[in-house]
Amino acid sequence: MPSIEVRSADVAFSGTTAQGYAAVFNQWTRISNLFDERLDPACFDRTLIEDPDILALWNHSSDALLGRTTAGTLRLATDSHGLKFELDLDPRSPNGALCLSALERGDVHACSFGFAVLAQSWQDEDNWERPRRTLTDVVLYEITITPTPAYPTTTASLRSAAANDNAAAARRRLIEKMEREHKLRGIAV
Repeated sequence: MPSIEVRSADVAFSGTTAQGYAAVFNQWTRISNLFDERLDPACFDRTLIEDPDILALWNHSSDALLGRTTAGTLRLATDSHGLKFELDLDPRSPNGALCLSALERGDVHACSFGFAVLAQSWQDEDNWERPRRTLTDVVLYEITITPTPAYPTTTASLRSAAANDNAAAARRRLIEKMEREHKLRGIAV
C-alpha cells in the first residue's frame, strides 16, 4: 500500500458552510525543504470518478471529523484552479464549533489534504536548487482545515450569508412550486 502524505491550503466560510480550495493545481511548493512539488490538474480525477468516502477533518485528526462525502456534508469538484470543496459544518458538535469559530475569527484560512501517490514524475535539473515532483494520480483520503498549510495558495472561508440566504430562498421557491403543482393535480399538501 502506498504511504499516505498530507498537504495544506487556505479556507474561507460564512454561515455554517465552509468553502475553498483544498488543493491548487500547477503551483510549486516546497515540501520539508527537500523538494518542490506541484499538482497536475488531472491528479484527483480517479478519486472523483470512483467516488469513495472522503473525510473532512480538523488538522488531519480522524478524531475531529467535520464531514464526509458519503453523508453529503462534504462536496468536492475540480475546476481549472484546483480541488474545490463545500463543507457543511455542525455548530452543535465541538469540532464543528471549533472550526466555525477559527474560520470566522480568521485564525485559520487554509486547507490540506491526505493522499497516497499512484503516479508521479520527477525532474532534477542542474540549475534547480531542489528536485521537482509533479503528482499526476493520487488517491484522496481526506481534506482538512488547518492553520499550517504546505500549499500556501489553498483557501478556506465561510460562504457568504447572502449565498446562504439565496439558497434558502431557492429552496422556498421550489417547495412553493411543488405545492402549487400538487394542488393543481388534486394532491393534498
